[in-house]
Amino acid sequence: MKMIYISLLSIASTVLPIALFFYGSLFASASNSSETTIKACVDNEDQTDNTVDPISGGSSSSNTFTYPKVGDSITSFLNPNLFQDPETIHNIKQQLRAGKPVMIHNAFQPEYAEAMYQDLSCTEGAFELHEYAHEQDDFSCYHYNIYDLQKYTPLMNATLELFNSTVTKEFAAELSGRRCGGQTWPAASWYKPGSHSLPHSDWADQRTVAYVWHLTKGWKHGWGGHLYWMSETSFPFVPPSFNTLVLFSVNTRTQHMVTSVNHLAGDVKRLTINGWWEDNGWLPSFEDGVAQFAEGYDDWLDYFLEDSARLLELTADQSFRLGQLQAECAAGGYYDEIRCNKLHYVYETLHEGSYWYNEIHYVEL
Repeated sequence: MKMIYISLLSIASTVLPIALFFYGSLFASASNSSETTIKACVDNEDQTDNTVDPISGGSSSSNTFTYPKVGDSITSFLNPNLFQDPETIHNIKQQLRAGKPVMIHNAFQPEYAEAMYQDLSCTEGAFELHEYAHEQDDFSCYHYNIYDLQKYTPLMNATLELFNSTVTKEFAAELSGRRCGGQTWPAASWYKPGSHSLPHSDWADQRTVAYVWHLTKGWKHGWGGHLYWMSETSFPFVPPSFNTLVLFSVNTRTQHMVTSVNHLAGDVKRLTINGWWEDNGWLPSFEDGVAQFAEGYDDWLDYFLEDSARLLELTADQSFRLGQLQAECAAGGYYDEIRCNKLHYVYETLHEGSYWYNEIHYVEL
């Protein structure tokens, strides 16, 4: 019996700033898909047949793959040897809820992984350069992506629907303990030679849980392109690989980076499907009851006061809104002194060094 490994990576903080990655495009729904038999990809930028079948040794295969349909759960396409094992699910939950990223080898059913790999390999012309560099936040990235939904293949559209289905988002919430009811936009990434991403946390907007599905074959470690986690004591990394899923709960501590791809990689493609499940849009408000965030509390502020570690559950947008409420209290715009005192304590705790980045202490002569 083939052994399947799950690696649990330690989470860490870093002194470097947060990057903001943006998807821009409107949601497009996938067409109903059926069982499809398709041909091997031809290495040609003009290739227009975006439906592909698994191949072996460069020749066509007669295997078929059934595309995800609208409303399907991601659990129907995950590796059953892993995700139907109660102990494995328990371990993944435990690590994610403790704030630790999880790396899962052989995560999806092999037919799905192979079909997606071939699909991306056949769609070179759809990838567009995405680069960012700004002196104020010391961040830069340089890689190629498919963000334009008009350029999504049928399989990519079906995958978008799969990751966006209600049952999939409920599964992600159950694993992570985070709110995942918002929209998600799984996109394709291709790191060519020279591509990289400097350290960043993904903590932006309403993001709660990040996913990176690695779909790279034949990669050598010396070619770079590793996903590194920034730790005070060590730097664990995920090398490019095939059918490996990385999950982590997004917060201010989830600093990571992708090292530059060496030119020696040549035509070998570092491919991923990546994105974030997001909160369904809840923002702190003096009018909202806690039922909109966590059950069992008369006031959502009490949820955070009971355990300050829960502040890491706040998204970037929610934290920003918390600051606006604090300013409203300070300006006398809200007159409930008890709640303003609670808010002040939560806000100050949020900004302590344990929840935000510690700055480097410089010594100059």
